[in-house]
Amino acid sequence: MFERYEIKYVGQKPCLFLYINTDFDFSKEFLYAKKAPKKQDIYDHIVSFIKKNKIKLKSNKIYLVIGGIVITTILMSNIINAATITKDDFQYVQYNKSQWSYNINQDSLEKETKETDIVVDNPKQEETIKETKKEAAIPEIKTETKQKIPATSPPKTTTPTTPKEAPKETPKEPQQEIIKEEPKEAMVSLYRYNGTIEQISLEDYVTGVVSAEMPALFHGEALKAQSVAARTYALKRIHEGKVLTDTNSHQIYKDNNQLKAQWGGNFNTYYNKIKNLVASTKGQYLAFNGYYIDALYHSTSNGKTEDPINVWGGSFPYLKSVNSPWDLNANTYAREVSKTFNEASSILGFNFNYDTKVQTVSKTTGDRVKEIIIGEKSYSGVQIRTLFGLRSADFDISVTNNNITFKTRGYGHGVGMSQYGANGMGKEGYTYRQILNHYYPYTSIITK
Repeated sequence: MFERYEIKYVGQKPCLFLYINTDFDFSKEFLYAKKAPKKQDIYDHIVSFIKKNKIKLKSNKIYLVIGGIVITTILMSNIINAATITKDDFQYVQYNKSQWSYNINQDSLEKETKETDIVVDNPKQEETIKETKKEAAIPEIKTETKQKIPATSPPKTTTPTTPKEAPKETPKEPQQEIIKEEPKEAMVSLYRYNGTIEQISLEDYVTGVVSAEMPALFHGEALKAQSVAARTYALKRIHEGKVLTDTNSHQIYKDNNQLKAQWGGNFNTYYNKIKNLVASTKGQYLAFNGYYIDALYHSTSNGKTEDPINVWGGSFPYLKSVNSPWDLNANTYAREVSKTFNEASSILGFNFNYDTKVQTVSKTTGDRVKEIIIGEKSYSGVQIRTLFGLRSADFDISVTNNNITFKTRGYGHGVGMSQYGANGMGKEGYTYRQILNHYYPYTSIITK
């Protein structure tokens, strides 16, 4: 019945907004009903959805939304724990008999706030709903960590209220207009290379990240895909209260002075190109089941992306190994690195020589080294990549004379979107939405 949810503020209280998927028969029946549906039908669906998504209720009000319009208010007897909620905890459904719309009386609005902050989706949400409908066919996969998307700060717009001198028994009819969101732009707290912390607007930050993280000559659709991924990465960490750095420990960011040094005489051309492409995706981020995703990305895959369980541990439905054949033609794809026996011995902590055993035991789902034995020790491919400073965990080893040589394929950890893969897809006519859908399956692009 419900395709997603959000926590938004009504007055000073964070309330639960449930968005009804009109593809379901029950939703259509609810939308066109002449009277309120049976309580059992509504409450069973709500209880199931809250428990399934482990939603933390911070108010006893729930708003049901169809097509950006709040059609019904559900009231509970108290704030109920999601794990123990039952349909008996609800009091009643408040609905408008003449027309589906807001039905919150003026008196209650006056008590909560003198300026309306009942927030509903703007017309852009229609595009979001089309995207999120795809999730209905996806089986639920539980993950270890989820981060709830924050509520947008309520706008301050004037709404007619009951004059103080008017008697309470004759309140004015509530307005039934859709109130547009006008959220303030998020700010990024960025720890710079020079030790200072700067406050940068989100869109300017994304422009600086895309400029630093992806070549300006890349295809426009790849740059737009990078914009959405970079914005999502930042929004998730902003909500977690983290101060981002401008290094590859988070996302590389360069300001205009740094970009002028990087691009020289091409600064205006490249900067304007990227700034305009970032602006074309303004406010867009990736979500899975109502949460910001970890929008990880890397330079070049080995022909497949990697499951994060093989890199850091942990697994996510939207970060699975997918094919990325466009990387095979990238100039960053193949490299060789050699170390002398003495260097290898110093790195490994034992005497490495021509007779030392080297055996690849297993590969990951992304065709990278999962386990390798060198000498008498077992290592993961990620460990060897780190120890020897390799570009990838997909490597072959050859031992000749006094050297050990690594032939690597790909560049980076391999998780999430491949930047060179995205560029290849763009050249073949794929849109940035298709690129993101390929590298982050089961996600939706939502406009904030």
